Amino acid sequence: MKTPKILLIASSFIITAVSQAQKLDADIRYSVAPAGNNIICYTPGNKLLLDDFKGVPAENSIPVAITSSGFAFKAGFRGSASKATLTITVFCNFDRDLSWMKANGKNDYVLRHEQHHFDITYLSTLAFVEKLKQANFTVANYQEKLQSIYSSAMEDMEHLQHQYDEETQNGQLREIQMAWNKRIDERLVEIAVK
Repeated sequence: MKTPKILLIASSFIITAVSQAQKLDADIRYSVAPAGNNIICYTPGNKLLLDDFKGVPAENSIPVAITSSGFAFKAGFRGSASKATLTITVFCNFDRDLSWMKANGKNDYVLRHEQHHFDITYLSTLAFVEKLKQANFTVANYQEKLQSIYSSAMEDMEHLQHQYDEETQNGQLREIQMAWNKRIDERLVEIAVK
């Protein structure tokens, strides 16, 4: 599992006498907009295909497959003397060109293990969105707070990804893999119901 650390901040400032301590209204949304030929945005219900793993395998590596997924955001700020709004759009992506499978890994079992890496990334993305919704942003603190929340969410995701691979031994321990499959699938159903 490889996680690119991508942080996109696009800020547009229209400040006319906005107080630095002014609380910002936050408009936070998850986007599934198409990202390009080599990027797949996570869309609930859509699953990865073997053909989505287009990267060149590291032949001397122990894993038979690698999923390169992560999350990023764009933020924009607009303000006036009476109101300030912070718009944050969050994306969860899979990079086809950095994800790969060796020939002996091209099967449904390995694909499901790798799909769950992408699912873990998505679950972590939603946790990031929840942390953003709970934050109290001001004109003075929003950039620092965004970076702090993002860094914390990335650390949490990386910890969970490593725990998943460590406990399943990269999917080799089938019974433990089945337990993780159930755990992740149940969590995805819980989120879909909300």
